[in-house]
Amino acid sequence: MMKLALGTVQFGLNYGISNQQGQVSPNQVKDILLQAQALGIDTLDCAGAYGNSEKVLGELGASERFNLISKIPTLTADKNSITPYLEQSLTDLQCTSVQTLLFHQADNLLNHPSKTQLFSELLKLKVQKKVNSIGVSVYNPEQLTAIAKQYPIDIVQAPINVFDQRFISKNIIELCRTNKIKLHARSLFLQGLLFIEKSQIKPYFKPYQEKLAAFSALAQSLSCSKLTLALALLAQDSLDEKEVNLYGNVIEKLVIGVCSKQQLLEVVSAYQQAKSLAVTSEELSILADTRLGFINPSLWQI
Repeated sequence: MMKLALGTVQFGLNYGISNQQGQVSPNQVKDILLQAQALGIDTLDCAGAYGNSEKVLGELGASERFNLISKIPTLTADKNSITPYLEQSLTDLQCTSVQTLLFHQADNLLNHPSKTQLFSELLKLKVQKKVNSIGVSVYNPEQLTAIAKQYPIDIVQAPINVFDQRFISKNIIELCRTNKIKLHARSLFLQGLLFIEKSQIKPYFKPYQEKLAAFSALAQSLSCSKLTLALALLAQDSLDEKEVNLYGNVIEKLVIGVCSKQQLLEVVSAYQQAKSLAVTSEELSILADTRLGFINPSLWQI
């Protein structure tokens, strides 16, 4: 099974710190989808909050060729139903069901005044077969831990990359395995920050230049691209044989975003190379960083 899933935020928004071409045109989306299908990618990561991306995908008949993940947008305290949002996504995507439905904002399951009702509604949609799997998108392990204790969820989407390794700690992997939760890794490239040349990096990232330089140096020492090294963290399932069953069975999908067919080909090629890259777990663990101003793009002041 192809672990790569295709993110679609670029299809509806001008997204990503390294994105220089802006929102992907519908014709380009069509080419990307055809290439993704040919490469064996079977899942699209969507959301109503991604501009008009779900409408574009609906017009291209994406639901007939891919499993779709969609998300309930952030709900304010006065909103106590998720069904209208799913119905809108189904209309835009031109389908009657999606594979997976996630809460886009973990706080809606932790602090929303109607959180119990909202989750009961999500379970009902699963019974009605409008969705097959349910879950949530989170930003930190504390959210995942709290939600896993309260709700029977199937999928958690979380940021995982060479600098942000919080969600592949033994404790979190064991929590997911015990609760039969599959992880979908997002932000693998930290919005493209990993690939920006040193001379082009904004002053905000100056305190983190040492880590960025260490990443570049490791790629150079391994004679691989930075793209291949970025994917190696998860492409190999586990870097230690004793952890294969624990680690590999939990991480189900790696969500990657591209702006062109050529970028998609490059990512899939790098992913295949990453599977056999001679890098150790120690070399990758040294790159881990816990400074939220670095690893959480929502906190970037740029």
